[in-house]
Amino acid sequence: MTIYSFSIFDGTLYSPVFTDGSTRPLPIEVPTIWAVKPDRTDVVACSNLSSARAYADGRAPEKNDTHVEASLKVRAYRSPSGQYYVKHGNQRLDCHNQATARYYVRNGVPTSVMLEATLSDLASSLNQ
Repeated sequence: MTIYSFSIFDGTLYSPVFTDGSTRPLPIEVPTIWAVKPDRTDVVACSNLSSARAYADGRAPEKNDTHVEASLKVRAYRSPSGQYYVKHGNQRLDCHNQATARYYVRNGVPTSVMLEATLSDLASSLNQ
């Protein structure tokens, strides 16, 4: 793949942009490489050649995550020893601190995290 200056033959082109976004010249110009997505719907400013090529070839990751993991509603508790934990039914998940417990109450616990905690508790109880 060849990059041509100010052309989009292969999906990328060069344009100088100043580091603070102004039109006044700065001592160092940072080159911005523009890439056209393969479906020709968008032009993306990239900071280096490899990311521009990834956009032009369609290999760049998308920011919108289509995979949303289900989460479980939990309640937070504090044991007499000071350990914070959250519970969903009879499943207990120990937390590092109060902020982590509050986060889980507010946003829910991902099912994979709760499953991992349950399996590790089960494995430790079988080993004893």
